[in-house]
Amino acid sequence: MQISRRALLVASSALLATGGKSAWADAKFTVAFAGSMGVVMDEGVGPAYQAQSGAQYQGIGQAAMALAHLLSAKTMMADVFIPVSPAPMKAVEEAGLVDEGQGIPVASTQIVLAYSPASKFAAAIAKAKGAAWTKILQEPGFRFGRTDPNTDPQGQYVLYTLQLAEMLYKMPGLAKSIAGADVNESQIFTEPSLLSRLQEGQIDATLGYQSAVVSQKLPFITLPSEINFSDPSKNKDWYSKASLTVTDKGATKTVHPGLLVFYAAALKNATNPTAAKGFVDFLASKTGQAIFAEYGYGPARGPKI
Repeated sequence: MQISRRALLVASSALLATGGKSAWADAKFTVAFAGSMGVVMDEGVGPAYQAQSGAQYQGIGQAAMALAHLLSAKTMMADVFIPVSPAPMKAVEEAGLVDEGQGIPVASTQIVLAYSPASKFAAAIAKAKGAAWTKILQEPGFRFGRTDPNTDPQGQYVLYTLQLAEMLYKMPGLAKSIAGADVNESQIFTEPSLLSRLQEGQIDATLGYQSAVVSQKLPFITLPSEINFSDPSKNKDWYSKASLTVTDKGATKTVHPGLLVFYAAALKNATNPTAAKGFVDFLASKTGQAIFAEYGYGPARGPKI
């Protein structure tokens, strides 16, 4: 685990301001977070909070909805939960692990088209204007990667993006042409491995969170606000037009997108509740927000869950 220079500086400044480590120094605490957050959590805010407080940070990064189910069933224990999008946080709330209003927004992001610098399509993607990227993704031999929409919000947002692009560019059939079936095993990888595969050139491109892409230092092109889920003014009347039918705990349900916001909450069954609350407060603090910004995340926005 490697802490960035900026994270170390801000943590050291905060530590000096408090006069030293807290009384619960060296106690461990575990954070379960959306897999796309691996770099900022394990190299940024996690080590920074550990340096400031003395509490020993441990991180678990997986698909957010899968984590929500594991936490709810108590087959996994954690002190803090940080998913992206409201649904996973609501799932742990329904399980009695978080009180209503305790999930606070701590960061935001948007969807971008990230590509492998080793891809034979890299130059074309880098120069793509307007809807040109959609045609590149349909080229013969193009290798597109994404995550499972049944377990991972990012996998859902890939399909939402393609649905809205189909409407924005007036290209009927675009989403199916690029993604195939909603659960297309030839395209689906685990969230922690997806960007690694992109870096290694095993896939050509993915639609993913700008925050994770910037953290991994991968090239990308930005997308219009109509399809990147960053514009609050488009949330209710435009983004909500996209929908998916997913399987959740053996039952099917229809879900819709919203703004891409990361929420954090200390869990009621935390083994180290003091460190858990302190960590959530740290994420929302000026220091925590500066570290998020360093790793390509947008500011916290929107109401509590």
